[in-house]
Amino acid sequence: MTRVVGPSIRSEFILDPAEALARGRVLDAMLARVLPPHPRGVFRGSHRYFNELDDARRLEIARRLNRPGWGEPR
Repeated sequence: MTRVVGPSIRSEFILDPAEALARGRVLDAMLARVLPPHPRGVFRGSHRYFNELDDARRLEIARRLNRPGWGEPR
């Protein structure tokens, strides 16, 4: 839930397409640095197995994003 203070009408969405594109590119570049390598080749397995692989991948991404000093300027 967001708390809005003041008389302005605010939106969580960026309405300017150029600004939205620029921000999306920045976010894509930020996330690309923390993605673990995607496994190569063909895999066979149950739906549960692939869900476990996806969960482990997402957990690794979250750990990399939440490591100490991630958001601090260098």
